[in-house]
Amino acid sequence: MPIYEFECLSCNAVFEKLVLSSQQNSMEKCPVCNSTKVRKLISGFAFSNQSGSSGSKSQPSSMPPGGCSSGFSGFR
Repeated sequence: MPIYEFECLSCNAVFEKLVLSSQQNSMEKCPVCNSTKVRKLISGFAFSNQSGSSGSKSQPSSMPPGGCSSGFSGFR
């Protein structure tokens, strides 16, 4: 049962909703203004590493700290 993040296109509120597989095609409503003009956002996810600390957002050891870039963007 995934938790989805939505943004209301009417009032710009961002909210999360636990969506059951049987409800995936249902129309979501904004909890602030009750508008059905919402869009599903792409959000990050958490995973656990081998030490067992679950739910922590971390990067694989092959990635440099601070993101996937070494600081060089390739643009001038």
